[in-house]
Order: sequence, then C-alpha cells, then structure tokens
Amino acid sequence: MSLRICLSGAVLAVATWCAHANEAPSLQGAWQLQSGEFINKDGATVDYASQKLAGTKLLADGRFAFTTTSDGKFWAGGSGTYRVEEGRYVETPLMASYPLENGGSYEFRYTLQGDTWTLERWDGERRVEREVWKRAGSP
Repeated sequence: MSLRICLSGAVLAVATWCAHANEAPSLQGAWQLQSGEFINKDGATVDYASQKLAGTKLLADGRFAFTTTSDGKFWAGGSGTYRVEEGRYVETPLMASYPLENGGSYEFRYTLQGDTWTLERWDGERRVEREVWKRAGSP
C-alpha cells in the first residue's frame, strides 16, 4: 500500500512539473508598442513610424484592451478576450473602433524574448502585420 502511495505521489509530482514546464511565459501586464508594419488595402507595406503610431495594450486573465494613437490623436481601440497556445496569440475583440475581419478573431504567431513581445499575423504565406511590444516599466 505504501509503495502505491509513493508511486502515485511521484506520478503527480512529475505531471505537475511537466505542466508548468510547458506553460507559455506570462503575457499578462501592460505593453508599449515599439514598432510595426502592416499591409494596406492596396498591398503596400506601411511602417507604423510613418503614421506616428503609439499604443498601449493591457492583458489580464484572458482579457485584453488596447488604444492606439496617430500623432497624438486617437486612431484605434478595442477590447475583448485572448488565448495563448503553442506560439499563437489569438484575440477576439468584443468591442472595437474598426470593422472586424476574419470572423472577429485575429491570430498571430508570437515570440517572447525577455520583455520584448513580437506578433506577426499571416494571410497564407504572406505576413500582413507585425508588431513589436515592450513590457511597460522595463528598461
């Protein structure tokens, strides 16, 4: 009986360790937009700097909210839910200042290196958006 309890405890400990080892690093918190680009409706690449875009995104408990300004004036905003899985970040706006596309969900491939979060949205083989965010308060 005691061997069975020890084995059960060991299996539980290993399962718990594996679950935590596979968790994505936390994206929760406040983020400041550093740079980006997108493909406009004419197929041209537009650099965020040329539009003087600045933004803040907040993530907490599966919810997000963001605001973006262009040259200090409101440009876009939205809020809703998000999920993270296997290098993908998917946000589903529930409210937005722009018309929603793709059924209302936006899927990005992402990397997180230290306090730098890079998002890329693809349409087939073509990257249509790229954003680089820095965790707020980090040097």
